[in-house]
Amino acid sequence: MENLYGAQTFFLCLEDESGASLGVFLMNSNPMEVALQPAPAVTYRTIGGVLDFYVFLGDTPEQVVQEYVKFIGLPVLPSYWSLGFQLSRYDYKSLDDVKAVVERNRAIGLPYDVQYTDIDYMEARKDFTYDKEKFQDLPSFQAYLHDQGQKYVIILDPAISIEPLSDGSPYLTYERGQSRGTWVNESDGDTPLIGQVWPGQSVFPDFTNPECTSWWAEECKTFYDEVPYDGLWIDMNEVSNFVQGSTKGCEDNEFNYPPFTPSIVDRLLYSMTMCMDARQKWGRQYDVHNLYGYSMAISTRRAIEGLFPGKRSFLLSRSTFAGSGKFTGHWLGDNAATWDDLKWAITGMLEFGLFGIPYIGADICGFSYNTTEELCRRWMQVGAFYPFSRNHNTEECAPQDPAFFGADSVLVNTSKHYLNIRYSLLPYLYTLFYRAHTQGDTVLRPLLHEFYSESATWSVDKQFLWGPGLLISPVLDPGVEVIQAYIPDAVWYDYDSGANIWWRKQWGGPAPSCRQDGTAPEGWPHLPCPAASHHNCGK
Repeated sequence: MENLYGAQTFFLCLEDESGASLGVFLMNSNPMEVALQPAPAVTYRTIGGVLDFYVFLGDTPEQVVQEYVKFIGLPVLPSYWSLGFQLSRYDYKSLDDVKAVVERNRAIGLPYDVQYTDIDYMEARKDFTYDKEKFQDLPSFQAYLHDQGQKYVIILDPAISIEPLSDGSPYLTYERGQSRGTWVNESDGDTPLIGQVWPGQSVFPDFTNPECTSWWAEECKTFYDEVPYDGLWIDMNEVSNFVQGSTKGCEDNEFNYPPFTPSIVDRLLYSMTMCMDARQKWGRQYDVHNLYGYSMAISTRRAIEGLFPGKRSFLLSRSTFAGSGKFTGHWLGDNAATWDDLKWAITGMLEFGLFGIPYIGADICGFSYNTTEELCRRWMQVGAFYPFSRNHNTEECAPQDPAFFGADSVLVNTSKHYLNIRYSLLPYLYTLFYRAHTQGDTVLRPLLHEFYSESATWSVDKQFLWGPGLLISPVLDPGVEVIQAYIPDAVWYDYDSGANIWWRKQWGGPAPSCRQDGTAPEGWPHLPCPAASHHNCGK
């Protein structure tokens, strides 16, 4: 397995149909490999740290997750508005372009609460700046959204440019950080490590340094006073670096070239990140690299609490570690507009429910590549039931916000249908998040958590539950109108028609063809038919 966006060293086992379960957590942030063997056995190969194992026992899988999550920290309760549908993309050409997207989706009556801007809004992709030409009116954009009850979220990356602004004036965010010694340093502990990211040559904040946390919170406040926003989205915080280690390279030593290297990108510990002998307050990168996103989330949560005292606001992070859910939600990163990634999103969300990060979703319709109407339609249907529901894609790809497909398109009609179901169920979803926040419950959960005595549920990974009461069975393949869905042993009703589902403890279907808008034929006693590198476009 190659590197992922974060490290979650926890696994769950269901012993048998009685529900008896166990979870195992290795509290270790060092590079490692984990191999699953058919014995059954799990083999860890970690190249540092302490073998600090914790075992959690329970009568049900859900109980084990509750125990684990209470140990690592109960997840933050999201703001109610952040449960609404959200739109974003990387490659808005100007603020007028953003407003055009907002207006056309308002015009079709799409349920829609949050609009983002990606790094396009920045001047030369520098944090805490905005493009005074293409995004000239950005300081008034939040008010424009608030007039219609919508919210505004901006992106921030950790890398801080060392170059002046385009007019030659000092980049004050860098200058202030430099004066306070807030950067990750080279192996000598004194010289800031320089890498290369979006804004060019850059330094990296050491969020494990309390002085850095104070500086970061102040920068967030200074920019908020200029460009008001409602929440923060932190990205590239694994931490990502476009050169190997640093602009100087990395020294030949046991940290950068250990005797054993796990199966990672390029078989090189510092590939696309910092040198492993770089120093932070918490230790060398060799030991704390997997904690970079975690520490950035802590610092950013501190900034949000200062900006919005007494309010919950919004924080979303790409990189996570065990316990990140105390501070932030997560999305599954740079997926692709493929049917495979539509399927894998369900697995990813189920996993993060186990990890104590219930506010989770995937980029609806896919981040990379051009989507198709059919794929995006199916993705919008199931994405209406993601705990974090956001449509987002990358530069040079065609727009994929619902209104782009036409006001009277099937995609728009079915998106509105399922989003309206989502909105009607927000009190239920909010209650699930409250239980997650107070008890460690999962929100989006696998069928086996409720129906562990039915062995058929153990391998179901194309359906999921909201809590114990709502079963979502999406269409996940092209050209398909009818699916087989497993119906557990309980009393079920079709959401749209209220009809009783007569199947119990078996696979239901096939059924007559669905209507064109994706809903089941009238009177049919079946579940609703649907529920159903950055630059891969234009090249």
